[in-house]
Amino acid sequence: MIRLFDGHCDTAYELWRRGEPLLQNTCHIDLKKASAFGAYAQVFAFCSYAGMADVDCEAMLTEPLAVLRAQVRENAAKVAFADSRDTIMSTLSAGKAAALLSVEGAEVTCCDPNRLFWLREQGFCMTTLTWNADNALAGCHLSNRGLTEQGRAFVSEAQSLGILIDVSHLGDHAFWDLVNITTKPILASHSNARVLCAHSRNLTDDQLRAIAQTGGTVGLNLYPPFLGENADFETLLRHLEHMLAICGETHIALGGDLDGCDVLADGFSSVADYASFYEYLVARGYKEDLLDRLFFTNLLGLF
Repeated sequence: MIRLFDGHCDTAYELWRRGEPLLQNTCHIDLKKASAFGAYAQVFAFCSYAGMADVDCEAMLTEPLAVLRAQVRENAAKVAFADSRDTIMSTLSAGKAAALLSVEGAEVTCCDPNRLFWLREQGFCMTTLTWNADNALAGCHLSNRGLTEQGRAFVSEAQSLGILIDVSHLGDHAFWDLVNITTKPILASHSNARVLCAHSRNLTDDQLRAIAQTGGTVGLNLYPPFLGENADFETLLRHLEHMLAICGETHIALGGDLDGCDVLADGFSSVADYASFYEYLVARGYKEDLLDRLFFTNLLGLF
């Protein structure tokens, strides 16, 4: 059976927005769609949506989080929260899906390093610094602004608390500032190769190498604007093979951006289609041990 660990989705926000349940819904992810996998761990992101009009950034954390907590309680026989390798594996061993929590845009914490302890207490184990707007910590991917002193303090405190720093959405200047100060592995939870698709959300080869050198991972994103025109399984394979060549087999993972995209690569309509992509890769000669690393073990290793 396929073991699946996906590093980024926006499903919690969609459950809140649509008023739908986690068990079965119209989203890309629900527990029934994921039930075909032998083990399933999912990182649920809470996005600040900073820069959009009339957005209460803190409410973008607290309100969807309350909905997700209620849904996990309602489906306690099928899913449980996890925030470390041990809790992920014990949850999966009990036959449940493992739900992990991440922040996408530190505005949900008011960019305050002192709020990180509270965030960790709530079970969060990953955070980006920015979304699609500059903030008090750093420049986003649309900017050439670097890491601020507050940003450096935020990174230091997060890493001391065991919160992974996610560089997806981070600008190039801020990325290299981060690489120069990080004391722990960093990851790009949902970004692709810029040499194959020249989007600012994607990573240069030098950035891919740098993430691997910290011990981190890069998660393959399913969003066509980050893949290239007419994106399909073959397009995903090109990005995957390029990133494998640059980073090595222990540093590539999955980060589909499910429920954060209005369209996915052809062949994907939900989390269930990871099984079809797995079989596609088998047909292209990928061995089971490598696929298990890509689909599960590499991301697990960061925890």
